[in-house]
Amino acid sequence: MLQKYKDVYSLASGMKRGCEVRVHDALRKAFTKYNAYADPFTLMEIENFVTAALKDGPESSSMRTLVDNLEVILRRSEDPDAEGKARQIAEYVIQLCSSGCS
Repeated sequence: MLQKYKDVYSLASGMKRGCEVRVHDALRKAFTKYNAYADPFTLMEIENFVTAALKDGPESSSMRTLVDNLEVILRRSEDPDAEGKARQIAEYVIQLCSSGCS
């Protein structure tokens, strides 16, 4: 019974494997996983950086820009490991969006 609810939640949030997720949802899930804070408007501001990093690849300047912007967001919230956490969040978002993001 519990598994049924987990499946429904996963489907509703777009995080089921093989499904296309929204960039905003992937960012929100990544920030939650790494216990970082960003308001919804801030997440909306960096959605385009995620899209560019997905298009250009993990070793591109777009990915570096995404990590830099995430680091700025984390430093604003006074995160002690902003640099490392920014890289982890970026890689996790790219992983979530690997099957496609809208």
